Amino acid sequence: MEKINLSVERSFSDLITATINFMKQEFVPFIRAFAVIGFPVILLVVFLMKDLLLGALDMTYNPQQYLGTTDAFGNVMINSMMTGLFAMIMVAWVQLFSICYLRVYWDHYRGGVEERITISEVFAMMMRKLGIFIVWSLFYMIIVVVGCLFLIVPGIYFGVALTFGTYLIIIKDNGFDALMSRAMAITKGNWWRTVGYAVVLQLLVGVVAYVFSIPYMALTVTSAFTGEMPGIYEVTFTLLLSYLGKYTLHTIVFIGLGMFFFSRSEEMEHTTLLSRIDELGTRPENKTDEMAD
Repeated sequence: MEKINLSVERSFSDLITATINFMKQEFVPFIRAFAVIGFPVILLVVFLMKDLLLGALDMTYNPQQYLGTTDAFGNVMINSMMTGLFAMIMVAWVQLFSICYLRVYWDHYRGGVEERITISEVFAMMMRKLGIFIVWSLFYMIIVVVGCLFLIVPGIYFGVALTFGTYLIIIKDNGFDALMSRAMAITKGNWWRTVGYAVVLQLLVGVVAYVFSIPYMALTVTSAFTGEMPGIYEVTFTLLLSYLGKYTLHTIVFIGLGMFFFSRSEEMEHTTLLSRIDELGTRPENKTDEMAD
């Protein structure tokens, strides 16, 4: 199957179509790479979350055991913060994997490489970009958190406006010099379009991820009909399954945002259009040379 030219201006619906086509085309190498690189990290983080979930559920089911203890509320708060931290780590790792896969795919396209993407290529790209990715992610988080302290709206605005900073770092090899201004230039005049597109992607992924939440919902419904509280381990397992499906499918969101990034980059830089003009400019010379021969 012919590779997809990512650097093309696309409409809203075309972006969704391109994302689906990309996932269909790259399904086997993408899943293979994710199974080796991404999936183990998600499993590890989910395993670490297990004790936190067990503790929270035990406190919910047996509140009498924690009455009178001064550190009960503190433990709940710590467990909640640690769970949130682990969730952020999972999202960040999935994001790094997805965008690095896009970068390798784009390198293959430009280089005319027909072979499928290998696990080692994606992992090497991730290790190459890991340091600057961590620094930017921390900076991005600080900007959003500080912005949210000022009536929330500034945090939301900068959260969307700086969305494509990671793509600039990984795909365009940009450094921190003027990175914020470049990232904001991509969403300039397209802030609401970016929000709408991200929401649609989240909804599409949420519908599919819903399947992984069915066991937990079935357990909850059964408990409601029988009047018996489900076991802690059963609840924990079904919750972890839903988390696993959610974060695995989140790759589609980052791939879809990557399509938006390439579309906006082409709209701003006209890279593909200029290259075609250059090709047209060389054709008469080639014909002249052939006639001279």
